Formats: sequence, C-alpha cells, structure tokens
Amino acid sequence: MIARWWGSLSIQIKLMLLIQVSLVIILAFAQRWVMSSFEDKIIESAKVRAFEAADGIINGMNMLMLTGQIGDPKVRALFIEKMGKSQGIKELRIFRAEQVKKQFGVGLPEEQPKDAIDQSVLDTGKPYFERRKAETHTLRVVIPFIASHDFRGTDCLACHNVQEGSVNGAANVVLDLTDEIDMIATINQWLWLGQLVLQIILFFVIDTLIGAFTRPVAKLEEVMTAMQADGDLSRRVDIQGADEIGRMALAFNALADSLQKSVSLVKEGQDKLKLSAQVFVNSAEAIVITDIDNNIIQINKAFTDITGYSLDEVIGKNPRILKSGQQGADFYREMWDSLLSKGSWQGEIMDRRKSGEIYPKWLSIAVVRNEQGAVSNYIALFSDITERRASFERIQHLAHYDALTHLPNRALLNDLIDVAVAGAKRTHAKFAVIFLDLDRFKNVNDTMGHHVGDILLQAVAERLQKCVRESDTVARLGGDEFVILLNNVNEENDVALVAQKVIDLIGKPFMIAGYQADIGCSIGISMYPTHGSDRFTLLRQADAAMYLAKEKGRNNFQFFPQY
Repeated sequence: MIARWWGSLSIQIKLMLLIQVSLVIILAFAQRWVMSSFEDKIIESAKVRAFEAADGIINGMNMLMLTGQIGDPKVRALFIEKMGKSQGIKELRIFRAEQVKKQFGVGLPEEQPKDAIDQSVLDTGKPYFERRKAETHTLRVVIPFIASHDFRGTDCLACHNVQEGSVNGAANVVLDLTDEIDMIATINQWLWLGQLVLQIILFFVIDTLIGAFTRPVAKLEEVMTAMQADGDLSRRVDIQGADEIGRMALAFNALADSLQKSVSLVKEGQDKLKLSAQVFVNSAEAIVITDIDNNIIQINKAFTDITGYSLDEVIGKNPRILKSGQQGADFYREMWDSLLSKGSWQGEIMDRRKSGEIYPKWLSIAVVRNEQGAVSNYIALFSDITERRASFERIQHLAHYDALTHLPNRALLNDLIDVAVAGAKRTHAKFAVIFLDLDRFKNVNDTMGHHVGDILLQAVAERLQKCVRESDTVARLGGDEFVILLNNVNEENDVALVAQKVIDLIGKPFMIAGYQADIGCSIGISMYPTHGSDRFTLLRQADAAMYLAKEKGRNNFQFFPQY
C-alpha cells in the first residue's frame, strides 16, 4: 500500500518529502542537543554557585571563629540567614558532624542533619547533587567541610580535635532554577517556532530549487506524452545544459531524430511497396516470380492476358510450360550461364500461349539474392512483341522497298551489290548490273495521268521479275529507272539474253484501265569485275551504258564500252 502510494508520487514531491523530513529530524536532534547542552551548562553554573555559597559560609564561619563569635548561636543563625538571602538561593543551612558535636556541643536544631542524604555526606565526605522537578525546578547541593591543617592559612586542627581530612560538617544549599528552566523552555518554544517558520521558508525554497531541476524532466515527460498521443515525431525537447538532464534531453532528441528517420524510411518503404504492388498489378508487361527451384510463385494480370494462363494453372510449375520448342538446348544453356554469372539476361524469344499460338516476346530475367548472397528468387518480365515485330518489319520494308512496286529500293540495292562484290571476291565469281530506263513513259504520264503511270510502273515491275531467277534482284531506283542484279553469270552472252528478254517483254503493249500503253526500254550493262570492282563504279558504268543505248535509238541494250 505504502509502496504503491510512494510510487504514485512525482519526483519533485518525493524529493521535497525526503529533504523536508530529513531536515526536520536533523534540526530536531540539533535543537535537542543544543537545549540539552544549554541546560547542562545552567546546572553546572548552579553547582558552581552552590560551591561558592558553601565556600562563603565556610569563610564566614572561619571569620566568626577567629573573632570569637562562633560560639554565639544567634550570630551563626543570623549569618546563615543573611547568606541565604543571596539571589537564587532557596534554602541554605549547615549542620554538624558527630565529632564537632562531641567537642562543641549539639548546637542549634537547624544545625542537625535532616535526612539520610545529609548523613551520607557526613559519612562519606563526598558532595551530593540532586535536581528536583516539581512545581519549581531546584538543585540541592550538599557540600562537606573537610578538616585541614592549612585551610586558607588557618589550621583547623588547632581548634578542632579531629583528624585531618575528616568531616566537621556540611552545607546544604538549595538553588531555585525555575527562572533558568523557564527561560530554557521559552527558548525551546521559540526555536520550535523558528524551525516551523524555517521549514515553511525551506519548503518554498526547496520547491523552487527542485522545480528548477525537475521542470526540464517534466518538460521532457510532456513532450514524450504528446508524442505518444498524436504520433508527431517532429516534437523536440528544448532543454539547454551539459548536466545529466541536458544530456538526457539531447539523447532523447537524437533518439527522436533517429526514430523519425526510421519511420520515414519505413513509410517510404511502404509507399514504394504500394507503388511496386500497383506496378506489379497494373503493369502492361507480364511479371512472373519464381522460387530458387524456378517454380512459379506469383504472376500478374498481364501474364494471364498474354499467355492465357491463370495463377492457379501455373502456381508451382516451371516456366518451361511456355516453351515453343523453337529454341534449342544451347540457347537455354547460354541464358542460364548469363543469369548465374551476370545476374540477368534479356533477349527475344519465341514462346507458346495456352491456346497453342506461338508468338515472339521480349524477355528480361533478373536474379534476386538474399543477404548472404545466395539466390532466393528469379523475376522475369516479358511483353508480347508481335505487333512491334510486324511494325518493325513494315518499317524495314518501307526503308528498303519501293512503296509503289514493292521492289527493293536504292538503299537495299546498294547493300545487295556490296554483298555481291564481297562474295564475288571470295569465290572469284562474276555478276552483272543492268541499268534500265523506260522509253516513252513520260508520254503515258502526260496523256493518261499519273495514276495510270503508277499502274504502269507496277506492271513493269511484275514483267521484270518474270525475266530473272529467284537469286537475282530487280530494284527500282525511282521514277522510271530500274536496276537488275544478276548473280553468278559466266559470260556476257548470258547477260545479253536476259537483257533482250526484258526488252521484248517490256515492248509488248500494256492494257491499263481500258487504255493501251506502248513503251520500251533502254538498257546499260556493267560486269564485275570487268567494268568495276565496287558498287559505285558498277552503277556509274551501267548508267553510262544506258545513255549510250538511248543515243543508239533506244529500245536496245549496251555493255559499258572498253577503250
């Protein structure tokens, strides 16, 4: 119960109670010791006064003895009465020992021992002290008179027939200590009152001093409570100082900074996880996660959209269920070698949908490692690139083929001639470049319209392709100019036969949209390596030979002349 009550108190109240109680105890003991010492000094002073009174009596009695008045009882009584009038003496009397009675008589009644204490002092020769506390405070002192050969120059033994050191009598002195004791009590009361006032003053002083020490602690508690209530980790304790409390405040602020950063990192991590989850769910790319044994443990919606497989259908299975069979073992071996050595792999791969359709996809695989560096998971992202590949092929076609005739264009022709040159150099083969320009095509365009001219060009392209082998190439350079690349020809006569075949076939009438178009063609021919060993030279020489054919009346072919 007490421990619970004590534990419920604040540090400030605990310190105040401990200090106040300790001060009360210390000051009470100190006051008690001071008052006791003061009282002891008063008693000692009273004893001294009693001895002085007794000494005055013995001196007075000695003088009466020397003057011969000692034998008069009235003188002795008067002397004792006068001595008893001294301040503070309540009772003063002397009484005789037996040896004095025997020599000088019994004396006055008041000169006889009254009680056992008087008799004890006469018997022992030792003084007696007794303090009495009743309505009045008194100190009784009984002091023996010892016979001496030399008492202040007087020989007691000259008059008294006694042994030296024996007791001739004694003085009984009773001192009234009421005033002194009352004064002590008054002082004691004032001291208690002063202590009470001091305790009240100390209460406020200690409260202020302890408050100065505990106020920062209370401020720290306030900030901690508020932080716990509203979760605001930006709160800080504004406490200055290099003492324990100041260092505690600095430590708390540092802890709050660290906690705020940690919470921020956790929140940032949560935000990233939420974002990652959104990306995972809503990504247009298929995402598949496998365990260390490459068994599927998670997929996203895009995976199902692309492959047709749901999570229940692939969970715990190996991604090889998507294999199309178009990649061999070497392909997959190189993939895994790259994964294990570099931690990632990406490339184009052909896979199979649930429906059995084979499609191209762009696949990226990454290895996930744990803190020990061991592989824990694999993450694969892929997208269906069917449309992209088709678009790429269309772009490639537009880049390398004539849009009107779908024949290879100048760019592709240049590449093909370069390939032919490189191959011919290796194999020492021959090939021919036939440069063809249509005759009277402009008349068709001018009289029948460009749309008829376009149809005519398409028809010309079809007839030209019928004149060559599959290994040969027919290309359109633009306008009404065409080039035929004949691969692996042995003699010029072989080329001449093809050129004549072209002239004959192009020379036949074209029926286009109800119109008859009559055109011809002029052909120039260059041979590799006879007329050139590179593309630029071969094209230039064939073009020059074509102009030579036009000069010779058109509708004929000419080889590049050798001078």
